[in-house]
Amino acid sequence: MKDFRVLFFRFILLFCFLLYCNSEIVSTSYGDLDGDHIGEFHLFKKIPFARPPLGKLRFQKPEEPEKWDGVRNAKEYGPACLSNSTVTTSPQKWVDEDCLHVNIFTSSKCLKSKDCAVVTYFHGGGLHYDSAVMFNDTYLLGTFVNQDVILVIPAFRLGIFSHFVVEDQSVAPNNLAIYDILRALEFVKSEIHNFGGHNKKVTIMGHSYGGALASILTFSNRINNNLSLFQRAISMSSGHDFDPLEFQIQKTRRFAKRAKCVVPEEIGKKLTSSQKDLYSMKCLQNKDSMELLRIQRELEEEGYPTYAFTVQREPLFQEVPYHQFMNTSKHIPILTGCTRYEMDHSPSDKPIGESVGYDNPIEVDMKYRKDLKEGNYDFGNHADETQAIMVQVKIRAERMIRNGVPSYLYEYTYPKHAKHTDDLFYLMGVHRFDKDENEEKLARVYEKIFMNFAKYGEPREGFEVANIENTSYYDVYWNEETGERPQMKNGFEEKILNYWLKHMVEYDRNLTASRKKESVKPAMRFYKESSKQHQLPYMFISLMLVSSIFMAGCLFGRCCCNGSRNRNLYIRIDGNDVPAGTLKSF
Repeated sequence: MKDFRVLFFRFILLFCFLLYCNSEIVSTSYGDLDGDHIGEFHLFKKIPFARPPLGKLRFQKPEEPEKWDGVRNAKEYGPACLSNSTVTTSPQKWVDEDCLHVNIFTSSKCLKSKDCAVVTYFHGGGLHYDSAVMFNDTYLLGTFVNQDVILVIPAFRLGIFSHFVVEDQSVAPNNLAIYDILRALEFVKSEIHNFGGHNKKVTIMGHSYGGALASILTFSNRINNNLSLFQRAISMSSGHDFDPLEFQIQKTRRFAKRAKCVVPEEIGKKLTSSQKDLYSMKCLQNKDSMELLRIQRELEEEGYPTYAFTVQREPLFQEVPYHQFMNTSKHIPILTGCTRYEMDHSPSDKPIGESVGYDNPIEVDMKYRKDLKEGNYDFGNHADETQAIMVQVKIRAERMIRNGVPSYLYEYTYPKHAKHTDDLFYLMGVHRFDKDENEEKLARVYEKIFMNFAKYGEPREGFEVANIENTSYYDVYWNEETGERPQMKNGFEEKILNYWLKHMVEYDRNLTASRKKESVKPAMRFYKESSKQHQLPYMFISLMLVSSIFMAGCLFGRCCCNGSRNRNLYIRIDGNDVPAGTLKSF
């Protein structure tokens, strides 16, 4: 019996030892992490890359995380950043303000080599909803890690928590979500080698507004100029619009008013605009996060604009016209494209003229509405937002090529599932559908071209750099019956692009030229410009008339004004009548 107990005890020790060995421990500059594993794959979740943005840190830039003692459990996801939008079809189950964590997926092979490529993925949702904890682990491991690519998914603040926007950035910086992302990229830069990654092989990637984030970070001349944060970019199904600063400030004031965090009127008269904003910020910092979330949802349900998107403002983004924003000298190869039908399933009006940067966006939009209504042009039944994405994707790819940077343009055209987010299923495991035999093949194609780009800077598989002259692109299409396969084609969405980038550009240019011509026309004259010799008599008569009126006024004053000649000067400061004689002469 005693021998049995000894053997049992030794078995328990051996089991615990094996369990500990299978539980991968990674050391970072901040402390040790105990991650989860599935075979040769390793998952590290809820890793803090910044201090919790609570209390006085709410509405402020993220700060470096504190170090921890012992081994931190990194086996389970943390909460999603706070959101409760009416727009999303996938609300997050666990939300909290303490959410600035990063999730890292790696492998034994990468942990050993310390040389794997890295993809840092930004979720979509317009900085208003969705999260870093909404994806399918199995897909992530099978798509990225199985191809020797480490995947990093950082969280960033959303809604009002990243959109307390004021004029004075010493009170609260604009674009807080971007600062969160940059802090996460700094964490990747300094720590990814501990997870088997190479910090000179980092690709930023996003879909929808996540793709817009990847795009604007790539084109910003204020960020990553030494390419130390990332070296490649993937932007899927996205535009890259900015909100006007005044519009964002208006939303902030509306929120503060609803939260009863506005300076009382009698006090506000004595304060500057910055002091008023500081008062509102401190008041909101003292409120419970769930109360702020409730107010945000309330305003959204009443039809007010959501707390989303970014502002084109220093110090993160150069404040230049749209067509100049993409003039970057940074050598960051980009893979960008869209699906055939994008937002056609959910059409809504979008001012495309503003999205593309015309000089006369209002007139451009009016012309488009007229052409659309009267059937003057074949838009292929594409929704406004679909057209905007197509145009912006083309502009993005072309501008990179003109800047001397490799740009790869694709379009997913297999019609069965070619809406916005459908193709994201192939990479991230969300927005699932039952794949047919062709889509099974297309899923493999997606894996190869995206992972090849992350690893080698080129997608391969016959996918070539886009050509400006013939608008070449990679047509992602597969048909087992006809034998059709993905291939390079010319004329990416030719009809749509011809309308917006040729016909409408010409219309906009002509309208601008016409306005300039009108602005330099001479002012209306009451005489002919050629009759200058007749001007002197008119001038003489005018002077005589003015002099006569002046002399008449003086004579009238002397003869008719016989009141007191006391000319003491006085000032009435309280609105009451003050006798002139009570004030001293100056």
